Amino acid sequence: MAKPAKNQPAANPAANTPANANAPVNATPAQAPANVPAENSAPANVPANPQVPAKADAKKLTFAELIAMPIGDLATHLKKIVSVNAAVEKAKDAFSASLQFSAKCVAALKRAYVDRLNKKEIPPDTTFKKYFEQNASGTLPGRVEALASLFNALVLTVDVNGKPLLSEEFFDAAAVDWLEKANAIIKSAQKTHGDAWKTCDDVLDTINALSKPGDALKKIKEIRERQKGKKGEGDETVDATSVAPLTNGRAIQFLIAAVKNAKALSEKDAYELYCGTFLIMDTWADSGLSDETLNAWMSKYDKARKHGVNPTIEVVTPETQPAETPATETPAPALAVAA
Repeated sequence: MAKPAKNQPAANPAANTPANANAPVNATPAQAPANVPAENSAPANVPANPQVPAKADAKKLTFAELIAMPIGDLATHLKKIVSVNAAVEKAKDAFSASLQFSAKCVAALKRAYVDRLNKKEIPPDTTFKKYFEQNASGTLPGRVEALASLFNALVLTVDVNGKPLLSEEFFDAAAVDWLEKANAIIKSAQKTHGDAWKTCDDVLDTINALSKPGDALKKIKEIRERQKGKKGEGDETVDATSVAPLTNGRAIQFLIAAVKNAKALSEKDAYELYCGTFLIMDTWADSGLSDETLNAWMSKYDKARKHGVNPTIEVVTPETQPAETPATETPAPALAVAA
């Protein structure tokens, strides 16, 4: 029997022995049998996150079912109402708190929008709302748009001295409620006064109210009420029946006053007024009155202006004054002659 060689390590019985002695030589790694979930895997038809339930249409309880509930079960639904309302109010507060910043972001985008329009970098029929949607992937909220408009009108618009009508610091410091009410005043003034809106009393008073420390809400409300034609605090209520009706005479006097004040208007507004006065005269051709009547009125008007009197007063001249008819003398009674 042969002896093992010196210094040769003894054979290790465990060497070259498969981990599973009973496994076949070419066996593949162990796999879970079919239909048997692997360890740490979610069971079939069960969401991966057990805290997120699968969507299901919750049954809407009827009033009869709710009133039959124990108070404890009904309280569960009541607590959800309070919780949802609190979340909504919190979101509204957060939205309102960021309105001024959001408005400035929109104002900045509008500047870029106008610049790109002028450079013909975007189609000329692109509206700002569409441009906003393209860049923000959503619709512009109405309240943000309103405050952005106010920021453009007051902070980004300068006065005759080249200074902003309202500083950005005052805009940021103002309450959202003040700014939203001020925006209504500015919009109305722009519509009423045209290019002269910056110097009208309503706008100047609004800027003054926003520029002073303290609560500006009361003053802004008074300005808005005055602008809408209502009297201020302590005044009598305006009665529509006490307002003088607009007669032809009042309308003409208003037009005359506007013409006399044309120097204070912008060149555009003064020119429109100038053209309007001629338009009124030309419109007489469509009045339905005969040419004979209109020509007679023109002659009468020229005659009154020539004598420096009011055209509505009849001017009597020697040429037009009818000749006096001599009074008929009453014959003297015949004297009786004695036979």
